[in-house]
Amino acid sequence: MPRHTALPPEYAVRPFSVRQAKARGFSKRRLDGADLTAPHRGVRTRHATVQTVQDQVAAYLPRLLAEQFFSHTTAARLWGLPLPRAFTPAEPLHVATPDRVNRARTAGVVAHRLTPPTHRVVRVGRVRVGDAVSTWLQLASILSVEQLVAVGDALVLDPVHPDREAPAPRPYANPEELRRRVRAFRGPGKRRLVDALELVRLGVESPKETELRLLIIRSGMPEPAVNVPVPVQRLSYVPRVDLVYAEWKVLVEYDGQQHRTDPARFAHDNARAAALRESGHVLITVLKGGLAGASARAETAERVRRALLAAGWRPTGNCREEPALRPKGIRRPQEGAGGRDQEFATAAPQEGGGGRDRLSAGGRPIESGGLPTHSEGAPPRV
Repeated sequence: MPRHTALPPEYAVRPFSVRQAKARGFSKRRLDGADLTAPHRGVRTRHATVQTVQDQVAAYLPRLLAEQFFSHTTAARLWGLPLPRAFTPAEPLHVATPDRVNRARTAGVVAHRLTPPTHRVVRVGRVRVGDAVSTWLQLASILSVEQLVAVGDALVLDPVHPDREAPAPRPYANPEELRRRVRAFRGPGKRRLVDALELVRLGVESPKETELRLLIIRSGMPEPAVNVPVPVQRLSYVPRVDLVYAEWKVLVEYDGQQHRTDPARFAHDNARAAALRESGHVLITVLKGGLAGASARAETAERVRRALLAAGWRPTGNCREEPALRPKGIRRPQEGAGGRDQEFATAAPQEGGGGRDRLSAGGRPIESGGLPTHSEGAPPRV
């Protein structure tokens, strides 16, 4: 068996350009060797498979022109922002180019023309990518209002526990920056961004919390406070709860059941729930199935409505249903494979390993001051 000419160390660990390799004296025969694969035309790599979006981006970097950058869903995955579907290696890359620069033209790449100042570019490691807010603006052309709210909530989240997997310090933006950038934006989906901005809140720790909150308010109920502390005498800590109606002592939480395989965490969660209920609160726990499909969502909303009515809440003219969150032109995906019932996917968990029961500033509405403006009831609108 013939031995291959040894490659430089840097070629062994990441994809490289065929043009650069030829300039260094490597022959076409060597670059077509069985130990190398071609993820894109003019690129070679020692790694045969793409398993993550980072692998996918690295495989394209040798082709990326100096003015080009990653955008849309590719940028969202690099930032760890929530998207409706999990990453698959078959997913196309989104590459943006300023005006007057040749667009990317190769299989597996969706090319865009995006110009400053609306779209800003930053460098994360070796990768040129649209900044996190620019990415949100780009997603307005393909996501629904509800999905844009989930991304907006993630942009302004200041995690209780450090997000060690984030490519930059959190939060990625503050509320005033979101408002400025949406005002200046002139691209597709502007109306959806304006609608989403009104519903973005500080302190939201997962896209499912966003989905549950929006389901409640668009079903005609008052808006709950987000992730505020609920003091309980029996506990040695102050638990935070996803959605809180302090006036009526009604609590609503989404439980993705991630901790069911951890006996200690499962016991902790059960003790926490028991303490909240024994302190006089009604605790409604919504599982994944409670947001899957129209009938399940309607039943979830009705559970919250019944609890509020039993606690003394009465509907008023001020508590009206939200405008449609999926405006004309945005189709609701079909249930089933790749449909609406899939979990949002994030590149990094929104919660740290220490759990959720630490005192925090709580659910805060989008306001430039950044401080809590209420102690109970619904946060004011923007």
